[in-house]
Amino acid sequence: MNPYTETCFAIFFAFGLYMTWAATRVKKAVKRQSLSGRAVHLAMLYSGFFMSFIRFPHWGPLDFQVLPATSLFGSLGVAVCGLGFTFCFWARQTLGGNWSGNVTLKKGHELVKRGPYALARHPMYTGILMGLFGTALTIGEVGNFLGPALLFFAFTRKMAMEEAYMTAHFGRAYGDYSRKVKRLVPFVY
Repeated sequence: MNPYTETCFAIFFAFGLYMTWAATRVKKAVKRQSLSGRAVHLAMLYSGFFMSFIRFPHWGPLDFQVLPATSLFGSLGVAVCGLGFTFCFWARQTLGGNWSGNVTLKKGHELVKRGPYALARHPMYTGILMGLFGTALTIGEVGNFLGPALLFFAFTRKMAMEEAYMTAHFGRAYGDYSRKVKRLVPFVY
């Protein structure tokens, strides 16, 4: 790994430690997705992370260098990664005890619409995707950009499940919120 990619890895690792600690401070679940659904999501999640951080020597088109491995793209990648995880951290803090790594409905679940949730309905996914895209910039091979693409697919699948839970629980309030606030990219998508 180059020093820029190592910095992104350190950001991910620190965020992972924080998320592990924060997972102990959540509300009790009253409804959650199936174990098989969770397993499929985790397989895509880990594959996407793995692809974002490794090099692809002799893997055919995956090792094609899309961007030059320069300090400009390395620095830009670290900045994008850091901004992404800052946004993700803000979202996690705002969500508080309503958070879960699973598609879950919590006891006393609240519809959070403030902070980053006023900009995107799924800002944690926005931040993670930004972080992985930044990491891909630090290496610049085709395969590295497939990692965030795979995670985008995984998150799109998970967002649909989460939104079904939220619509069933909050009804019209969630429908109104989803018409006003974009899913993942503020003002765009």
